[in-house]
Amino acid sequence: MQARSWLAIAIVAISAGGATLYGLNLNPSKHLPRLKVTQADIDALIDRTYEQMVFVEGGEFLMGDIMHDGLYSTWGDDNKPAVKVSLDSYSIGAYEVSYKDFDVYTAANDLPRAMDRDWVVGQEWRGPEYPAGTSWTRAKAYCLWLAEITGEPFDLPTEAQWEYAARSRGLDVIFGTDDGTIRLGKNYEDGANRQLQSGTFPPNPLGLYDMSGNMSEWVNDWYDKNYYQKMPENNPAGPKEGTEKILRGGVYGESSYANTVIKRTEFLEYSTEYSSTGFRCALNS
Repeated sequence: MQARSWLAIAIVAISAGGATLYGLNLNPSKHLPRLKVTQADIDALIDRTYEQMVFVEGGEFLMGDIMHDGLYSTWGDDNKPAVKVSLDSYSIGAYEVSYKDFDVYTAANDLPRAMDRDWVVGQEWRGPEYPAGTSWTRAKAYCLWLAEITGEPFDLPTEAQWEYAARSRGLDVIFGTDDGTIRLGKNYEDGANRQLQSGTFPPNPLGLYDMSGNMSEWVNDWYDKNYYQKMPENNPAGPKEGTEKILRGGVYGESSYANTVIKRTEFLEYSTEYSSTGFRCALNS
């Protein structure tokens, strides 16, 4: 891990665009209790982030819905036919980013807390160990903040990176569970009406939790229905522009087949914060 030094009242992160100042003053929450963070809190967040990163050795895989016996596993045509993709090695978070860590980020940057609304106060699922619900815009900003304060290339995972990791380096499975199947109450929620604590069920063989179900997860890419027909083979990063972002992995309360690791969900309101849309960061080195 890179050595870090913090000023008593601010963090200065040097990036290509110059110095960015992150104040350590109080978070301007409207409804949730205000937080104050210290350099120790931010150090602990970075330590936790590194400890939870899972290395994903690069390789080739078939991305999308793989046909078996003339049949596909999902409806729609934006994830088929499956295409060969080659990825460099990277790391990705074992867990969806928690409210605990997201709250440190927002307090350090003098930003509103995630889901800072009156009806959220007192909700169990807003606890520190639960996955944070937020927008694509704020998820992206969180990962780039990590990149600035660590000097490491953190970012949201690309759609290809997310699927490759969810399928434990591209295994021919459609669920990101411990055995590639759904066993209600054993490796997948049974009728939950809210997100569960991260790590409630066993991870997939790569060591990643909740890649099917719990929270829909933001990935970096713009959405294009026809992208699979023109996707580059090496390290695809999605279209250069678009109007919708992509959610992967499904969400609590839906049927299991809405939570496959090959289903793509386009989302127009990607700057709006929702309690059911979370994320994890990737480290591209």
